[in-house]
Amino acid sequence: MGGQGKRFVVGIDEAGRGSIVGEMFVAGFAAPPTLEEALVDMGVKDSKQLTPHRRAELYRELVRIGHIHVVAVPPSEIDSRNLNILTEEAAMKIVDALARRLGGYDRLSAVIIDKFGSPRRLPAALRARGFRGLLIVEEGADAKYPHVSAASIVAKHLRDLRIRVLSSLYGVRGSGYPSDPRTMEWVREVLSRGERPPIIRYSWSSLREYGFGRKRRGQRTLDEWLGRR
Repeated sequence: MGGQGKRFVVGIDEAGRGSIVGEMFVAGFAAPPTLEEALVDMGVKDSKQLTPHRRAELYRELVRIGHIHVVAVPPSEIDSRNLNILTEEAAMKIVDALARRLGGYDRLSAVIIDKFGSPRRLPAALRARGFRGLLIVEEGADAKYPHVSAASIVAKHLRDLRIRVLSSLYGVRGSGYPSDPRTMEWVREVLSRGERPPIIRYSWSSLREYGFGRKRRGQRTLDEWLGRR
């Protein structure tokens, strides 16, 4: 797909950033800017507006027409390091990998990222690698730029698959997010049995009753998440 002289737009988005169970998936999707209209015609949009079945269908199409690279950040890293820095590092790994695959940084006309914070090192790192294209880090980019929408679909679909695997391996229930009562009930049951599976993010302050995390002002406890007082 990387024809001579062809340039590419890279869209980047994540899924699972706020989850209490499982990895955060950061995905990059690269395709020529001329493919934007085709992406829209396919029905590519913010992954949150699509059903799991539709995301799976679109994922198969996106793998066929574009270049994809994904970084999965495990709970142990999320517990021990700053989440924004981890996301920025994952984004840099993705752009590096796609640039190598496509023939170099001069083949990238734009890198567009759904905002996760204020990147500290990314702009300088890209320039140092010879990137002279457009860098956009914008809140809501997954709903505005088709290449980022495509990345959001890839990240969300792969995280959906991962949650299914964790359900089979560990019995995880629900979506893996703390807003899901089924997930939080499972977390409570597991920790109450004295188990410490590596798929849980123990820095979450709601787990302080088990000796994990720290309660921050305004955050709810695990019992409060479950509607208990």
